[in-house]
Amino acid sequence: MQQNLRIPGPTPIPPEVAEAMARPMINHRGPEFAAIIARVSEGLQYFFQTSQPVLGFPSSGSGAMEAAIVNSFSPGDARLAIASPGLRRRSA
Repeated sequence: MQQNLRIPGPTPIPPEVAEAMARPMINHRGPEFAAIIARVSEGLQYFFQTSQPVLGFPSSGSGAMEAAIVNSFSPGDARLAIASPGLRRRSA
């Protein structure tokens, strides 16, 4: 029986993908993951043609925007928010 991925699925997956998914997970705080992040970061620097660090954010663009806003203010700070209807729905 062929395994499949169910997002939103079922979606057939190649045997190589099934084998990769069967491997043990790596520690996201360990040296193996740090090496992967370093390799990916170097590739992104080349892709964007920059010598500056490239920040990867583990969320959607809305999540990154929310993090930027939340971390720019302290509790109790007054702020004014002007947004389009679409943005207002996402950030409500």
